[in-house]
Amino acid sequence: MTAQKTSQRPAKPKSKSRVTGGPDIRSNLAEYLREVGLDEERILANLAFEPVVIGRQLEENHFTITDFQGTEANRVLLGAMLELLEEGMQINLANLVTLLNQERPGKKTRLEMAGGEDRVRELFLSPFATAGVSMLDDIEPVVEKIRDRNIRVDAHRAMVQFSERIIHGEKDAFEILGSCIQSLRSLFLQGSAGYIRTLDSHLAEMEEMITDHREQKRSYLGLQTNFPILMERLSGFQKEFYLITGGVGMGKSTFATQLAWDLANLNPDLTVIYFSLDLNRLDATSKIVSQAAEIPIDYVKNPYVMRPDIEEKRIAALQTVGNMSSRLILVDESSGRLFIDDIKKYVKRTRLERAGEVAVIIDPIFKILMRNQAHMSFNERCNLLSAELKSLAAVEGVTVIATAGLPKAISNRRPVKEDLEEIMGLLYDPYAVFFLYSDYLNNFDTPFLEWEWGKEDSFMIPITEALIAKNKMGSTNARIFYRYFEAYSKFKECAPQEVENYTAMIENLERFRDQQNNPTVARRHAGSGRGEEF
Repeated sequence: MTAQKTSQRPAKPKSKSRVTGGPDIRSNLAEYLREVGLDEERILANLAFEPVVIGRQLEENHFTITDFQGTEANRVLLGAMLELLEEGMQINLANLVTLLNQERPGKKTRLEMAGGEDRVRELFLSPFATAGVSMLDDIEPVVEKIRDRNIRVDAHRAMVQFSERIIHGEKDAFEILGSCIQSLRSLFLQGSAGYIRTLDSHLAEMEEMITDHREQKRSYLGLQTNFPILMERLSGFQKEFYLITGGVGMGKSTFATQLAWDLANLNPDLTVIYFSLDLNRLDATSKIVSQAAEIPIDYVKNPYVMRPDIEEKRIAALQTVGNMSSRLILVDESSGRLFIDDIKKYVKRTRLERAGEVAVIIDPIFKILMRNQAHMSFNERCNLLSAELKSLAAVEGVTVIATAGLPKAISNRRPVKEDLEEIMGLLYDPYAVFFLYSDYLNNFDTPFLEWEWGKEDSFMIPITEALIAKNKMGSTNARIFYRYFEAYSKFKECAPQEVENYTAMIENLERFRDQQNNPTVARRHAGSGRGEEF
């Protein structure tokens, strides 16, 4: 008997371990429920405080009440708020209370199930009163955290169920294991690729886009500007990353400001964000006003001597540009230098607030800062910046246009694509790359110079050329020519026939230069010229 009692004693510590483990389990469960409730409160509080931005973020992430795994009151509140968004109604206290009072699923109204009118009122009057709940610029990290936790719980539940079936089930073990794999696979697809669109949806989107542009009687798909030949070659500015580059003083900033105005002025549903990192806001604004009304830029910024002939145009131009303030946003470095993360956040928030298309223009790309850039070489930083801008265009669905000076101080000759080979990112990441070049800056005897006839103060107009060095969906090595009017800092595109003539002129000049540098080739061409005619 004594031996039997002694053999049974080890069972007591085991029961104690169960008892001591109980509080740990309960505390873990309490901590889990607290985190669930806190994350759901963060979603509800920010949605009540800023329904437009947060509502669109939830919609883009396909966030629904099934993602809430906490209390029923939170699911009821979220469901009602999402219903208001779907119906195009404003999320406010009155609309939410009215909607929650309309339905009675059981003995209680939805308002009572949500915690009562006091809870709903507190959500709108003091959304961040709960400890740990604060205003968030971006709700996506909370959404990802909620979904990650939900997938872990679902996966744990599935694995426990199937492990029990493998041990105690009557079916074949491989059949049960296959069902487990399929269940986990569905969870994986739901978490990682559940919202990947199919090819059919891509085709439908393309057909819808074609129909819209046919109704607008436009032959290209992208955004419109006052440069018709450039638009035909690029098929418009689409939701891609474009790079404008060239030597010093070739007009990159002027071209950027003109694109900013044209895009905002000619595309009614578009919001343009112009990051002017080279010119301050007053200089950039003066250029835009001068380009919009074609009045001298000096008179726009400093009309010290009144000129009645253009004063009325200046006032009208200021009003015209001012009317575009809601869709043309000018950002300079007056509030500090900008990092790439600042630009990404600004673009994302603007897109969510405006709920329309957005175009981003950055002048120049090299002025954007990056974290830890002190440990990067110049080429590494440029490659990372170009990759980030390409990703920004793809993730946010916006048009990104950036300017960049050439890596070498190339100002005394026509640039070519090989000039960008030192910085591979600037050559391979953009959807299209074109170089600006003005021969007048290097050669005062250049043939690319015209008189402006028919005016009392006639002056010479230089011809600037844009070489499309790269175009992923169109022709490359094509040149387009522009007249540059220095008085009001504006480019005007040459007519198609003029483009052909100037292109032929460049080809003839290059052929002549080759013959001068290589007399043997020149004699061969001269000797074989008449034979080729026949």
